[in-house]
Amino acid sequence: MRLCSLFCILLLFVAGCGKKNVEKPVSYRSDIQPILNKHCIQCHGIKRVNRRILLTSYVDVMNSTTKPPKTPIVIPNKVTKSWLYLLAATKQPHYRMPPDTSTFQPVPEDEVKLIAQWIEEGAKHN
Repeated sequence: MRLCSLFCILLLFVAGCGKKNVEKPVSYRSDIQPILNKHCIQCHGIKRVNRRILLTSYVDVMNSTTKPPKTPIVIPNKVTKSWLYLLAATKQPHYRMPPDTSTFQPVPEDEVKLIAQWIEEGAKHN
């Protein structure tokens, strides 16, 4: 009986070791807002708001829309329909945000992936 119990405990331990590490959810406050502050606020901040897109807070991001037909720039759980992601991720320089100029540099790929993951996770205010 003890041998059977020991075997069951060992089996549970081995099964637990095979699990993947669960990724920590992306935090809007500590992961996404710093990216927006670094790359977007110059043109989409309080002092200068381009095309109804204000990226200074979670509420502003979620209320920002494209020009008509006024589509939200972030659609939770829909990365490929969220303009915040699409414009940061595109490789086409004439569409990319921020534009690739001497003043602005594109958002690095690892930060674009964080934006995508945040949207996939529901674009939560965490």
